Amino acid sequence: MEIKNITLFFIGIILLILGFLIIIFDYPQIQYFENMDLKSHNLLSEEKKNIYQKLFIEFFIGIIILGVGSIVLAGSFLNRFENGFR
Repeated sequence: MEIKNITLFFIGIILLILGFLIIIFDYPQIQYFENMDLKSHNLLSEEKKNIYQKLFIEFFIGIIILGVGSIVLAGSFLNRFENGFR
């Protein structure tokens, strides 16, 4: 396989790495909150509940970034992107 657009290739690699890092570092924190029993979860302060919600949103943004990175990386191998997005 030949890389047709090196710029898209490197952008795809960077997005893949960024998406993986977000997923890897947020998933254990989300699991911590989800594995709490109901009584402990209800005793959490409103601030910690907001942190959990933000972690969940950030996790899904990481999945989206990972998907976009995969698409850009695959697009870098296509012939029609050899000279940009014309």
